[in-house]
Amino acid sequence: MYGRTLGERVLDFGHEGVLYRKSFMMYDRQTESLWLHVTGQALKGELKGAQLDFLPVEVVPWSDWRERYPDTKVLVGEKAEGFMGDFQLWKHTADYGLSVGEGREVALFEFEMLVRVPVLNDRGGPRPLVVAYDPRRTTAAAFFARVEGVDGGVELHFEAVVDPEYPSPLMRDVETGSLWDRGGGRCLAGPLAGRALERAVSVPWLNRRWQGFFPEGRRVTLPQLESDADSEDERED
Repeated sequence: MYGRTLGERVLDFGHEGVLYRKSFMMYDRQTESLWLHVTGQALKGELKGAQLDFLPVEVVPWSDWRERYPDTKVLVGEKAEGFMGDFQLWKHTADYGLSVGEGREVALFEFEMLVRVPVLNDRGGPRPLVVAYDPRRTTAAAFFARVEGVDGGVELHFEAVVDPEYPSPLMRDVETGSLWDRGGGRCLAGPLAGRALERAVSVPWLNRRWQGFFPEGRRVTLPQLESDADSEDERED
């Protein structure tokens, strides 16, 4: 999802009807420039090289969204058939990853890894992240792991926890012991109760296609994670 404002101009988009690397192209009605929908970048025309602003999004079951935001309005349409009709990540976790970031600073966290490490602290990018996985819904979200306004700002490290008092999966920050909702990044209990983490731009991707669009991106896999952990142990020794 992208913002349609570019500088002082608001653009209107349509479907061009052609593919680029098996991904459809958009065009803007103001200049007829062609845009790649998976990156938000103009590849041809007057606006070539321009980049739309990414907006944080979630891919979650409708029942979960309705529970969180009961007043949400829905644009009703007809369900597509064929290969565009279903998104069944829960059946194919080995094929998908969560792409986090925008521009060249993009990282892919494979779902197969998140199943085994449901709360992952990542410090490989420009800002500290926590990537949180919800095994009930086979969904994941990424947040910036920092809370502002607490002694000038506190960088947090998280761990997965289960608490029978809460129906949703949780994570706990090591620094204050506060409990957080993995899906929404809200603090439910503890010294930081009532605060919320800033959501990072993220969207599920097919692993085999992601590398083709983000060749300079950072791909985080379980073997890499285990190797990094071993290196940390060696430095501590």
